[in-house]
Amino acid sequence: MRTSKVFALIAAVVALACMSVSAPALAASGTQGASAKPKKGKSPRVRTWIRIINPTQRSILKRGLQVKVNTRVRGPRGSRVLRKPARTKIRGGSVTFDAPKYHSLVRTRPLRIRRSSRRVIRLRLTGFGRKAVASCQARTLRAQIGRRGAVIKLKRTGACAPQAINLSRAADCDFIGQQDGSLCMLPFPDDYYTVDDASTATKKRINFHDAGMPQNASGTPIASGPYNLNDGFSPGQSILVRIPGMDDPAAFSKTDPVPINHQGRYKAANAPVVVIDATTGERWPIWTELDSNASSPAGTVLEIHPAKNFDAKHRYIVALRNMKRADGSTVGAPAGFRYYRDNLPSKKPKINARHRQFENLFQTLRKADIKRANLYLAWDFTVSSDENIAQRMLYIRDDAFSSVLGDSNLADGVVTGAAPAFTVTTVTNNPDPELARRVKGTFTVPCYLTNACQAPAVFDLDANGNPIRHGDYTANFDCIIPRSAVDVSPAPARPSLYGHGLLGSASEVASGSQRTLSDSHDIIQCATDEIGFSGGDVPNTINILADLSKFPQLTDRVQQGLLNELFLGRLLDNPSGFASVNAFHRDPTDALNTPNGVIAPGDGTNITTLDTSKLYYNGNSQGGILGGALTAVSPDFTRASLGVPAMNYSLLLPRSTDFDTYSAILYPSYPNELSRPLALGLIQMLWDRSEPNGYAHRMTGDPLPNTPPHKVLMNVAFGDFQVTNYQADVEARTIGAQVHTPIVYDGRWPDFDAAYGVPRIAGYPFNGSAMVYWDAGPIRPNPSPPLPPDPQTLGNTPPPLGNVSPKKGDALSGSDPHGLPRSTPAEQQMVSDFLRPDNLSQINDTCFGGPCYDSTFAGP
Repeated sequence: MRTSKVFALIAAVVALACMSVSAPALAASGTQGASAKPKKGKSPRVRTWIRIINPTQRSILKRGLQVKVNTRVRGPRGSRVLRKPARTKIRGGSVTFDAPKYHSLVRTRPLRIRRSSRRVIRLRLTGFGRKAVASCQARTLRAQIGRRGAVIKLKRTGACAPQAINLSRAADCDFIGQQDGSLCMLPFPDDYYTVDDASTATKKRINFHDAGMPQNASGTPIASGPYNLNDGFSPGQSILVRIPGMDDPAAFSKTDPVPINHQGRYKAANAPVVVIDATTGERWPIWTELDSNASSPAGTVLEIHPAKNFDAKHRYIVALRNMKRADGSTVGAPAGFRYYRDNLPSKKPKINARHRQFENLFQTLRKADIKRANLYLAWDFTVSSDENIAQRMLYIRDDAFSSVLGDSNLADGVVTGAAPAFTVTTVTNNPDPELARRVKGTFTVPCYLTNACQAPAVFDLDANGNPIRHGDYTANFDCIIPRSAVDVSPAPARPSLYGHGLLGSASEVASGSQRTLSDSHDIIQCATDEIGFSGGDVPNTINILADLSKFPQLTDRVQQGLLNELFLGRLLDNPSGFASVNAFHRDPTDALNTPNGVIAPGDGTNITTLDTSKLYYNGNSQGGILGGALTAVSPDFTRASLGVPAMNYSLLLPRSTDFDTYSAILYPSYPNELSRPLALGLIQMLWDRSEPNGYAHRMTGDPLPNTPPHKVLMNVAFGDFQVTNYQADVEARTIGAQVHTPIVYDGRWPDFDAAYGVPRIAGYPFNGSAMVYWDAGPIRPNPSPPLPPDPQTLGNTPPPLGNVSPKKGDALSGSDPHGLPRSTPAEQQMVSDFLRPDNLSQINDTCFGGPCYDSTFAGP
């Protein structure tokens, strides 16, 4: 670099630092600029220095913005006084994160410079300036003469100053939401409770501590160990946060976040509650509610639910802004969060360590047009990977089919190898008018649980996190062979697995609705107890509710139960299974006398009743719920009828009349009302491994490894007392189903955007996955009333908006429609049309262009 250029650069730096101003230039234009050393007889030179001397909120609000201005004048021939004063203006303004461009805060003040001086000048705040300075947001002040000025950060005082926070539990509890009466681990979910782990698909791992987990009445915390094997939070995770002040219906109404009945409002520009997908920058569809089960505002959390399950491995940012009290006043942000929102100084390493993380978070929110200044709280969380959720279930499936059945290529969709070992124990001829035969027995399944697969039992994991096999388990089966399957020259019947109801048993397969379906449509149905959630599990379920540390005993055993159902399916679709023995052929005498005898070739009476070319699934209630998870991992059936289904038990339970019995155990065991929704949210992270909430986005398209795509028919009971319609809608959105329209008749579901975001079926026959609402109609007298105390009315109200169950048997709520769709001929015909080979299968409009009504209602 040339010497002249070096001197020029130094001169420019000095000029910037000293704010040198040419007097003629000031007089002409009000701007300032550097000038060279004057020569005698040449133009005078003015140098000016400016400094903000009161950068605190309190002082500025009281006295205005005060600046110290030093000027030094050098006139012609060394004069210290200008003959003609130089004129300029003093301005004061600021920049913030939300408003990075300079904004004026004060009234512009003219400045006349005639001689060298030192003076303090007060700049009066404008109305906007007073409001801006009074806010707590981080602000950089700038005083200007011309184009250059002094810069300093605003020092917050009073209520905006840094507040002391308790960091004594920071190892276990995120302090950003710390409030009076708050609970450790709220807000939840939160990446504060994760650590980096390069070995996982998300590069994160859950890191809960026992000391932070909810405690039961005995002071025993939920054990954190099982959760720390997860690489993120549930894809259907309810977001929970305690907001003192915004904790009653009046405050919720004043804040006006997106409600359950108008979910499209999540897109509103000013929505107070938003969730952003940090990967895409887009808003995620949600709805919000206060916990209606809490007895007081102090025990009430705000619940934020995904209207469609979160995407696996994605990170999400929750942003709450402009939270209002019932009187309309704004709830102030928690002191811990303000260190990041307002960029407050701290000497605490625990606080300062997270500044970079939050700055990145605020940058993402800014791109989504969400301002930093009015945030009440913001944080992020990462969703678990499919690999982590499905690992154990896929491992026991693949290992059992390969090592026991000899089918190591489930991806080809071809049934090969042996059938599971089985024994027919009883054959009952003509047990009902619709049935030719009922066959019961047992079959052998590899056991991957401790305690010989008897409750209580859990998976014993190897070094890779896979369940270790512990011998074999003897499962039961219960099959119905309809009369239509043994009539003269019938076609072989379609085989279908059947999934039973809550804490029930395989015997439900012989219930009236299933007998009618089987006989009317030539379907053989077989069921096994869905262990983990069967009648035999009731005593252990009660023990689990008293101490949720035992929850793996439920979810692990349910996964073993899903494997049992897959093995039962191989007995139905493998020719060497049920089709090979007399109990499943036409001649009832041979079947009764030699139930396990092999069919004699060439004997026309010994033709099997089973068409083993294709397997199907049909389940109701719990069977409609767990059937979704079974569908997602089934290598054999590709079509499933899910009756009165939904997913995500943490949301289903409080909205179900069935939970009334079990909450009587859970709630006294966990008396802190804030801990109850948190505990349900926690166990959902484990429950995902055995229920469709963890598998829904892989249930139909984009299937799991070694698994075919599937199609699903969801038949929903409008206003269901036991399985909420709201989570059926979430499942439909997540699996990509379309909905039959009209959903209900006009006026039936007032002030509600029914099945928001679920595409409408454009025409029939339809060959995709579908959801159909079946309506029992409004409350009306029953023309043939049952004996009291059973309801004397038919019909029901729409589902309640709060997270409570309808009042079963209450005249104001009507009668539970839960069991009605499966008993309706039009629904059974729709199921039968759907459960057919691919070239014949279709969903037909058995409701003839209108809403679908169950058998008790013919329409308004």
